[in-house]
Amino acid sequence: MNLTAVLDHSALAALYQADPFFTGLYIEASRGTGRILVPSLAAIAAERQVPGAGKHATRLRFSESVAFTAAHADDAMAWPDTVWPVAHAAAIAWKAAREGEPVTVLSLVPDLYAATGIAPLDPTV
Repeated sequence: MNLTAVLDHSALAALYQADPFFTGLYIEASRGTGRILVPSLAAIAAERQVPGAGKHATRLRFSESVAFTAAHADDAMAWPDTVWPVAHAAAIAWKAAREGEPVTVLSLVPDLYAATGIAPLDPTV
């Protein structure tokens, strides 16, 4: 079974900075043994956190950019205390779960997801 990973802004910044875990994950995606989803709002947040990280993320050949849709906004509005950089990743995870296609959200700041019901994986722990 292939893993589908949703990278939030912190994970996208780490990938840009050549973090070994995220680099390895990208190599697996290039081999077709996994998928990487890049939420558009996370790319913007990554760019603001680390200049170049968002642009890099949206141009990766072996990843899929995911636009922020009205359905994602509907989910995100249920979490008024959640900061916008994580709302899109959480909404992607909820949509995937409803469709029976589970994904793993990867984040270096998992506490930001507390109000969403999503428990992201922090690979540094």
